[in-house]
Amino acid sequence: MKKIILILFGLILCSNALALKVGSEEEVVEALKKGGNIVFIRHAYAPRINNKFEPDDFYSGSLKKKDCSVQRDLDDRGLAQAKVIGAVFKDNNIEIDKVLTSIYCRCFKTAEEISSDYEISKMIISIGRGNVSKKKKQLKKIRKYIEKWDSNKNLVIVSHFNVINPLFEKSLLSISSGEIVVSDKDFNILANWKVPY
Repeated sequence: MKKIILILFGLILCSNALALKVGSEEEVVEALKKGGNIVFIRHAYAPRINNKFEPDDFYSGSLKKKDCSVQRDLDDRGLAQAKVIGAVFKDNNIEIDKVLTSIYCRCFKTAEEISSDYEISKMIISIGRGNVSKKKKQLKKIRKYIEKWDSNKNLVIVSHFNVINPLFEKSLLSISSGEIVVSDKDFNILANWKVPY
């Protein structure tokens, strides 16, 4: 009987965490209008190439990260999704302190729909999968940056699944392409919206 109760309790906790991930544009806009929040956006939809995240030698540094011809990039659906993301900010006159983006094309093309005044940041670049020590250092650096950041306007970070997700371990976030997640400085999710593509 105890096992059944524990299983039911676990299912309730999981369903609460999953319910947190279902949001709306209206909730995101409301949170953004308050200002002073961190806005995490996973880049708009960029399909894999030959079922790979990047070409084999992409992370070795031999390929230029800003060369869109050698990496995953936004397709027509991704470009349309990026425009919708940008419209959330522009149509609602959302105040932005800063837009940080990864150097990857799929990220900065998403960011430029939000603001032409974006800043490319090495801090939020995807460092590939499997490099645990580099990932820990990266997450520590991001957390410290956010801890020191102070503004009544919003800080927008356009990055990757494997950069954003680990910051939200406690909430079991699994961020989708083009998803907007608004959080406070303690990484408590205030609102989110999976922008359709």
